[in-house]
Amino acid sequence: MPNSNAPRTANKPRTHSQLHNGNEFMALTITAVPGAASVVAAILYLLGMTLQIRGVTRKQNISISALAAVTLPAILLHAVAVYLQINTQAGTYLGFYTAGSLVSLIIVLVVFITALRLPVQNLLMLVLPISLIGVLTATLGETSFSPRAHLSGPLITHILISLFAYSLLFMAACQSVVVAFQEQMLRRHGNISLLRLLPPLESMEKLLFSLLWIGIVALSLAIITGFAFMENMFDQRVVHHTVLAIASWIVYAVLLAGRQIFGWRSTTATYWILIAFSLLVLGYFGSKFVLEVLLQS
Repeated sequence: MPNSNAPRTANKPRTHSQLHNGNEFMALTITAVPGAASVVAAILYLLGMTLQIRGVTRKQNISISALAAVTLPAILLHAVAVYLQINTQAGTYLGFYTAGSLVSLIIVLVVFITALRLPVQNLLMLVLPISLIGVLTATLGETSFSPRAHLSGPLITHILISLFAYSLLFMAACQSVVVAFQEQMLRRHGNISLLRLLPPLESMEKLLFSLLWIGIVALSLAIITGFAFMENMFDQRVVHHTVLAIASWIVYAVLLAGRQIFGWRSTTATYWILIAFSLLVLGYFGSKFVLEVLLQS
């Protein structure tokens, strides 16, 4: 017979204090996971940057497989951190820093996948530092943004298309800088061994305008879905974003028309691309920074 005086610890009900402590532990664990993932991702991004800088200084191309060994785990950890930071118990949180981290994640993912097929590996040197900053600031920075309890499917579609457009147009902006640098080096008969690290200028320009065409199509869809799915695109909080996004689209359209009619290329194209992308960034992140960080409204 079992001993009736033996302690029954296995079936003993948990007290309110134990439950409270357990909930605190779970909450602390959930909070700690994105922070730890962000720090490790930042370290791996830094390692990837170091590999690329070493390759440039030694005038050697770093293989995509070597970069993938550190970049891919960083992207996965970055994705875990962003997912947990956006999906909170209070709802969907897309504040200034979290949105920046999400955009930097999409950008580095798109560049990495593209680099497996096309010669855009050099863009990782520009993208990795931005991803490093994005993943850390999302962990350390806070704004006045209030989580949204519910986002409709069409609105989520608009957000995803917008983020995809930002990513492609950011890639185009980075590519334009590389193309302009390459052209200047060729004109000045610069370091030949450094130029050999890059594909031919004609191929780089072709890739640049391919990115622009796809990017402006995505931006067009983002603007159209914004008008279709958002209740009021000219609400006080989004009017700057709307106007500047349209202005950016116009600048991109003028550039592509100038390319077809006047043959604009390289340095001229870079000026137009950087102006258009600056308007796009100012329209979204500029307004969020002012409202959430400066005004705390």
